[in-house]
Amino acid sequence: MKKSFISISFSLVFCLCIPNISCTKKSKEAAITTKQHMDATAKTIENMQSAYKGEVTATAKYEAFAKKAEEDGFHYISILYNAVAGAEQIHATNHKAVIEDAGGIIPTITPEFTVKSTKENLQADVDGEDYEAKTMYPEFLNTAQIADNQIAYLSLTYAMKTEQKHKIFFEQALGDINSNTLQSLPYKYYVCPVCGNTYSNAPKHCDFSLTDRDKFIIFE
Repeated sequence: MKKSFISISFSLVFCLCIPNISCTKKSKEAAITTKQHMDATAKTIENMQSAYKGEVTATAKYEAFAKKAEEDGFHYISILYNAVAGAEQIHATNHKAVIEDAGGIIPTITPEFTVKSTKENLQADVDGEDYEAKTMYPEFLNTAQIADNQIAYLSLTYAMKTEQKHKIFFEQALGDINSNTLQSLPYKYYVCPVCGNTYSNAPKHCDFSLTDRDKFIIFE
């Protein structure tokens, strides 16, 4: 009898302890998740401010590079730069809206960059767009996802996907300079006013935002 009582008592205590351990563990996990969410929320605003600064700087830089390309005799590359500058301005506007909606401060920016030869500018731009598309924006997107900030995620996605296309355009222009086949470059570009998506041939609708091509901004 005594042995059975001890066994029953141990089983009862064991059963009572398990729910407490489980609840404590779940509470701890919930606390960590909440902290991660709060940290990601604050970090997302910082990331959007950084992205906004980058897009504003890129807008001014590409406008200057467009002028330099024209001076260097690369008219079609100048058109490309103007189109990309227009796209970057749209990204900046989108990022600004996200920051404002989150109650963040819009940073004051004085763009800083160096204008070199068009060939050197293009090489630097290929590297810059590659970094943004493969490293910076994916990291920002991951944080925005943890923060569950859907509008930030959308704005960042638009920018990242467009930078991927800009890199390809810059690589094509750089390749044409190296091979001296500049006449093969597009002479007209279309930019979606909603997401900044950039085309050399306009589809019926933007494949990022579904904006009708009649609303695209034309650079030629």
